[in-house]
Amino acid sequence: MRPAEEEKPMAKSSRSLVSIDKILEILASAVSIVLGLFGLSQHYGSNTIKPSRIYSSGDAAEFLDMARLDVLKLIKSGAIQATKGGNGNYLIVGQSLINYLASPNVSSTD
Repeated sequence: MRPAEEEKPMAKSSRSLVSIDKILEILASAVSIVLGLFGLSQHYGSNTIKPSRIYSSGDAAEFLDMARLDVLKLIKSGAIQATKGGNGNYLIVGQSLINYLASPNVSSTD
């Protein structure tokens, strides 16, 4: 075989590898986007408080449409029942949020 003939298949092979790398990169990006959207829909896709789910003070703030610091004040005042986790963050059972929203002290304009 002549050297020129050997280079052609190798050049074609390296182009194929580059193409495959680009395809894999695009697929990885697409999968990442889909998984990100799925995660967002799981977290933010529902505005229903699940009674048995554990929520963070940030999650509770989103549900209650208030600042996280206001949720912490409500926890400290006893208006919302919560437990302090080992990492120092509050854990709020969904039923506690439902109870707070159903309490007569909560107005719809708060």
